[in-house]
Amino acid sequence: MDLKLRQFRNLVIGAFIIAVCIHFISISDVFHYHWSTHQNSAKTSQIPQKDDITKRGIKQEPKVEQHNVNVSTDQELINYLAKYLDVIWTVKDDPQYNTEHILFLKNTGLKRVSQTDWKIYFSQMSILNPNLKNINDSYPKNVVVGEDKTFILTHVSGSLYCIYPRKEVFIFFEPGSTIKIPLTATKFQRSRTDSLPNWYVVGSKSKPKIIESTKGENLNFVKSFGSQLTSKERYRINNNHTDLKRTQKYVVPSPEEIAVMSNDTIMLKPEEWVIQKSDEFPDEIKYLADALKVKVATTTSPDKVIKMVKGKPIFKNTQLGESDEAYELKIDGKSADIQITAITGHGIFNGIQTLLSLSDKTIVPGPIVLNSVTIKDRPRFEYRGIMLDVSRNFHPKETVFKLLDLMAMYKLNKFHLHLSDDEGWRLEIPDIPELTQLGSKRCHDESETLCLMPSFGSGPYIHDQSSGFYNISDYKEILKYANERHIQVIPEIDMPGHMRAALKSISLRASRKGAIRDQYKMTDKADGNSYRSLQGYNDNIANPCRDGLYAFVDKVIDTVVEAHKDIQPLTLFHFGGDKIPKPALQGMKCKENKTDLMYNFIQRLFQKKQFTNVSFGAWDDSFLKPDKTPYTVESLQNITKENRSVYAFVYQEDNKAVFKLANLGYKVINSPASLHHFNHPYEKDTEERGSKWATEFINTKMVFAFNPLKGEDGYGELKKPENIVGIQAHVWTELVQTTDQLEYMMFPRLIAFAERAWHHASWHETNNVTEMERDWIEFLNNLVYKELPKLDKLNVHYRIPPPGAIIEDGKLHFNTYYPGLTVEYSVDSPGNEKQWYKVSGDETLSEQIILRTLSADGKRHSREIKLDRSIW
Repeated sequence: MDLKLRQFRNLVIGAFIIAVCIHFISISDVFHYHWSTHQNSAKTSQIPQKDDITKRGIKQEPKVEQHNVNVSTDQELINYLAKYLDVIWTVKDDPQYNTEHILFLKNTGLKRVSQTDWKIYFSQMSILNPNLKNINDSYPKNVVVGEDKTFILTHVSGSLYCIYPRKEVFIFFEPGSTIKIPLTATKFQRSRTDSLPNWYVVGSKSKPKIIESTKGENLNFVKSFGSQLTSKERYRINNNHTDLKRTQKYVVPSPEEIAVMSNDTIMLKPEEWVIQKSDEFPDEIKYLADALKVKVATTTSPDKVIKMVKGKPIFKNTQLGESDEAYELKIDGKSADIQITAITGHGIFNGIQTLLSLSDKTIVPGPIVLNSVTIKDRPRFEYRGIMLDVSRNFHPKETVFKLLDLMAMYKLNKFHLHLSDDEGWRLEIPDIPELTQLGSKRCHDESETLCLMPSFGSGPYIHDQSSGFYNISDYKEILKYANERHIQVIPEIDMPGHMRAALKSISLRASRKGAIRDQYKMTDKADGNSYRSLQGYNDNIANPCRDGLYAFVDKVIDTVVEAHKDIQPLTLFHFGGDKIPKPALQGMKCKENKTDLMYNFIQRLFQKKQFTNVSFGAWDDSFLKPDKTPYTVESLQNITKENRSVYAFVYQEDNKAVFKLANLGYKVINSPASLHHFNHPYEKDTEERGSKWATEFINTKMVFAFNPLKGEDGYGELKKPENIVGIQAHVWTELVQTTDQLEYMMFPRLIAFAERAWHHASWHETNNVTEMERDWIEFLNNLVYKELPKLDKLNVHYRIPPPGAIIEDGKLHFNTYYPGLTVEYSVDSPGNEKQWYKVSGDETLSEQIILRTLSADGKRHSREIKLDRSIW
């Protein structure tokens, strides 16, 4: 064979060998790819389908440079995961105590993740643990999770969890693959909003980034639970809510006496009227002048004048107690004058609110026309309060100002401001700057020397709704604004429990150069942390035996008293005192010397010189002995000696504890969690925002129908009814991050609450259900035709309930919880833009449709719901 032929043969053989090698390498790569995908992925049938993911707006085809390229640098890894990690949270089951969840993590990018130096942090309201068998099981600590056992789940603190890959078994996370992680949670996961947003990812050498698929309050990453209420069920609930087509009441809350004087009317044109100047009520005169745009003048004119006169209104019912808030409003069409009579400025102010309500022109624009009428009125309860929690999520002073205006409108007079808790300290204490330097901020900082770790979906950055505080100037502005509206501000500093933000701040202070280390020391290492609070903390309780606790209290109270002094002197201070785990107190080193640590704490607190002439308030379980029976007021040393009251804020479901504490001498504020905790949902629906620890839902009628003094068998006799001095509504803000959400949870329930706090309905004495139902229908129509339009005008984002609807005789029938609101429908055609039409009730529809209710002004709408064919 010649040389050229041999060379050609060798060349062909060499090419063949190279081709075979390449082929086997390709097979090996394919095998390795599919094997690794199997190891790190769930089966396609087990994850939410692609259409479902696409519908929720998660990007499916990102433009990335090259397939199967590893992410390189630490920060690049975190940035990649934040952008391309698709988080899907599903609920598999909802048994009585535990809820089965599945967490899916999908790599929607085109890069392989092979590193293990990354962790995902997220918040969840309930205990999460794959080994959870009953409601008493503990939080997880480094528990192996995932179908392929490739991840670790651990509880950080409070609502915060962390999940990360196991270094010894995690290979890599291929593009397009999905990791499935089954989990079990306690019973509190009953709605989508129990899941919290802003999950974030971080590495040991990189900055944290929020995972985009979880960002914001829309919770698109939480797969829908499915509504628990159908349009047919809502139709049944709304069916007795008769539309009377007009308002039925002069004003809300309802006055005690109304007498129409004549058919004469007054036309109140601001440019033609004056308010008569008076030295008795200058502040109230200025308030009304600003509200009506009417001039103040010294006048002797007999007509077109508004007068404010000091005097005592005389009522028909002489059995009810007197009130310094009583007033008489007389509108005289014949003499064309208006007069408000009261003993105090507060009474005059209440009369002004009634006049402003009568003068409102939201519904019928144009000149103000007033009927000739005499209204005599006084409150049922002297304490008509709202508690706003600004610790769990911060709400700025502008939100508070707006709330105070709304409180004044509905004659609510006590503003309980929850300023501290485990998750945040919200009031500047200049001599202890660490309280706001650290305790008012939340971010990702495992050392917790810059900020507290995130809670309730606050994310890894400081500048969000979870961080913030009132400096002394802000707080004084709030006091002044409230005082001008005759609203008392009641500050609450929660102690000795719920103190984690304070304890972390004091720990930072003690570590600083030149600090007096034990000046405010409130814990003992020997006490340990063998407890767990209901909120998931084991480091949130101060030791009542430590002198540092009382030095801390001195400094805080000095600041609060000084802030109040020249604006609204402090007369009632709330110290919280609730929900302290029994093991926490039992395990304290000093326990052997003091049998009742809470009694010791209350005793020392009440003896503080700053509290001379200051009454105390606390949650009712603060006043329970170790055997769960309450102290008598007389047994609390140094209380009655200085004529100070002790206020018990009772959040129990029934009135049994209310009666017992009133009989023992406490001033009782009745605020049952199952009726007055407005952080609970409006209805039993999985799409409704709200926690459910006290009840499944609280609708407006439940608030309206509440009888604060109603007794039942087994309650015992109410011997001192005068000690039940008021009622209070609460908004805890774990799930309330924004002002819009706050207003949604409060209104219109707060208007029904104001009606009960102010007006003593006759059916409270008789328990006449028919009379209550008639009163309820009148109240509902007043809401729709007067109060909701006012809220729209004030830009209050009250809740608009979805409509009820059925098909009967081939036609669409609809109703709304608040009768008279407009309902719209659209054909449910996925992928096409919705076209909305007003429902008239004559529609004959064959298509699938969706429905929504409009606000009173038609500018906002409710959640959209489907009218299912199954109920036609």
